[in-house]
Amino acid sequence: MGKMGTQVNTDDSSAKLTLSATAEWVQDTENTPVYAVVSAVSEASGLDMVELPPLYDAINPDALNALFTSRAEPAVNKISFEYAGYDVVVRGTGAVEVRTTVNA
Repeated sequence: MGKMGTQVNTDDSSAKLTLSATAEWVQDTENTPVYAVVSAVSEASGLDMVELPPLYDAINPDALNALFTSRAEPAVNKISFEYAGYDVVVRGTGAVEVRTTVNA
């Protein structure tokens, strides 16, 4: 479903490690933006989807789906928010990106 990668920032002595995962959603399918967000965070965190906190604690899931799937063209280009300790970006192109930075 997505990819997990690591990148080391060697610009400073604290060496930040950025973890990320990606997923895709497809309009008019069960693979909604909400499903893609939870799936990508699950992959990035190593937790099962049911172990994650409720998404509605971070964003209204119905509104998120509606912004991207209720019309032929998404109502917005992208939405950014925090969920379960991760920075999440949902794009109108169908991409979901999940990132976190940890001090090494």
